[in-house]
Amino acid sequence: MSFSDWREVRIGEVISFNPSESLKKGEIAKKIAMEQLEPFTRKIANYELSKFTGGSKFRNGDTLFARITPCLENGKTAYVNILDDNEVAFGSTEFIVMRKKEKITDDMFVYYLAISPDFRNKAIQSMTGTSGRQRVQQDVLQSHKIMLPPLHEQKAIAATLSALDDMIELNNQINKTLEEMAQAIFKSWFVDFEPFRDGEFEESEIGPIPKGWKVGMLGDFVEIVDNRGKTPPLSDVKTEYPIIDVRALSGESRVIDYSNCTKYVEKEIYDSWFRSGHPKHLDILISTVGSIAEMKMFYGNKGCIAQNVVAFRSNGISPCYLYQYLQYSKGDLLSYNIGSVQPSIKVTHVIKYKIIVPDEKTMSSFDMLMESISDQIHRNANESQILIAIRDTLLPKLISGEIRVPVEEVV
Repeated sequence: MSFSDWREVRIGEVISFNPSESLKKGEIAKKIAMEQLEPFTRKIANYELSKFTGGSKFRNGDTLFARITPCLENGKTAYVNILDDNEVAFGSTEFIVMRKKEKITDDMFVYYLAISPDFRNKAIQSMTGTSGRQRVQQDVLQSHKIMLPPLHEQKAIAATLSALDDMIELNNQINKTLEEMAQAIFKSWFVDFEPFRDGEFEESEIGPIPKGWKVGMLGDFVEIVDNRGKTPPLSDVKTEYPIIDVRALSGESRVIDYSNCTKYVEKEIYDSWFRSGHPKHLDILISTVGSIAEMKMFYGNKGCIAQNVVAFRSNGISPCYLYQYLQYSKGDLLSYNIGSVQPSIKVTHVIKYKIIVPDEKTMSSFDMLMESISDQIHRNANESQILIAIRDTLLPKLISGEIRVPVEEVV
């Protein structure tokens, strides 16, 4: 395939930056805040209805590009497709809005260009300002030169990358549904006692429970992995042994977000430094400092827990039951916060939390059901990680023309 129809352009010649839109002061409109953009995620999951007082304005088909540190470095860039036709929304003043130019650029190609390494690096290198509040110089981006493919090839490139993102988003939606299903089943069984209402109940210190069940302290049913103390030698160089801190525990899924792990240790440190050992398969990881009571399941991977994370290893109860119980009780766990400046919880307080423990038959039945759900969630997450790796490998090669898409084969 020939490059003769690719041409060198300045980005500002082919993409509109912060195009003019109209919203009246006080008008109710959809608002997308910076925190509603997920790192390196195309889809905008949430918005709020709010009175317009100022900020960036945009339509469907626009790309929102964070211009401030650390949001830019964290990959906060999204494609707008949650609005009605001709609807205008608004958002953070720290968004750069990028819009296609008719018959010159494709809107989805603009999004993929914005998340490409070359464009991102140029943006990061252009940042100026005081430490912690640095911003992208928009004029530097607009004057940056790229090789632009013809419109039909832009659409083909975007379609190829979109197909991968569509599969990733589908997996994420399936997992969200599975997580909601798991929590609904837990509530039905162990909060509302719906399957057991026709049986006998007896009083307990936390209210009536089915006969044969018991109440105990959390600490009676877990072993604790806690490596707080001296910080091990850390490296920015990726190894098989990531440090799992609170950032990797954020989000609604039970799956650890290893993309948020930025520090690593060498094997020698992994084998010798950590006094309490390391998490094992199906341990529950819980954050104790900062964004407290975030939790995930450790699913057969290698990794070390940071000093703001502890692991609970189930002892005498199902790990899936333990995870769902702690998730349902998150509001109660947050009440253990003792931090005045930075939130924190003490493990010695948390392990005194009272939990209901069902009879062995009920626990086993619930465990079988939850294991199948949990396994599927992790399979979907693993598939998404493979798709992300493929997308991130293809992206710069397609944008630069190193790999060409056979246009006639793209539907």
